[in-house]
Amino acid sequence: MRRTLTRLALAAALVAPLAAQEPITRFGVFIPSRVIESSARAKTVFAELEALNKSLTDKVKAKAEEMQKLEQQIKSPALSDEGRAKLQREFQDGELAFKRLQEDSQAEFQKAEQKATSQFNSEIGPILLDMAKEMKLQMLFQWNQNIMIPVDTEAVTALSDELAKRYDKKFGATAPAAAAPAKPAAPAAAKPAAKPAAPKK
Repeated sequence: MRRTLTRLALAAALVAPLAAQEPITRFGVFIPSRVIESSARAKTVFAELEALNKSLTDKVKAKAEEMQKLEQQIKSPALSDEGRAKLQREFQDGELAFKRLQEDSQAEFQKAEQKATSQFNSEIGPILLDMAKEMKLQMLFQWNQNIMIPVDTEAVTALSDELAKRYDKKFGATAPAAAAPAKPAAPAAAKPAAKPAAPKK
């Protein structure tokens, strides 16, 4: 998502008609995560993604627990060699199914993430562009905490805070009382228990 939002910021960057030697002194800082955290509309856009993330994570977790239980059964001293060999085959099949589940979950999540991000970008982009024109900005920067050091925090966040308000106003959303996480992470890739050793003959 970060790369996509970066492309949005770059696409929305304005370079006003300038004299050839005029220095760039009017610029704004766009902080996507702040908009997503404070905008009710953004939360609506990403709500389905959050629900999907929870659903996929629960499925992966349930399968991992199933594999762990199967491993414990294999270790039972009460099992015959034949019974243990049967469970080991089930465990091997389960490993393959677990791997497919992880891969499918990741692919499904990424597809949904791209869809939500695309919608967010298409909705926020025109508003950001209008604000930049209104403020007569020459350039927009996307916030990067690794290379930027805010001296005046209010000045740095002002554009994003106003952008969130206009975003909600345009789509008739009511600003939430408290900020929620910006965007869910991809489904956790829990690992099944280690493959049990073959039965001793």
